[in-house]
Amino acid sequence: MARPGAPSMPTRRQIDEVVEAVKALYPGARIKSVGPDGVAFDYPDGKSVLQEWADKPFSG
Repeated sequence: MARPGAPSMPTRRQIDEVVEAVKALYPGARIKSVGPDGVAFDYPDGKSVLQEWADKPFSG
């Protein structure tokens, strides 16, 4: 049996695209980590994000 491949890191283009999408929703977001599971972000003030998007429709 063949061994399963190791998870791959996201490409620079994938990272750039997700950063652009997240910053469009929350300009204060910062990259926390990049790994095989994807890009994780840090949101310095999470409460303002909730208030800003409250009662607004969103589709992802």
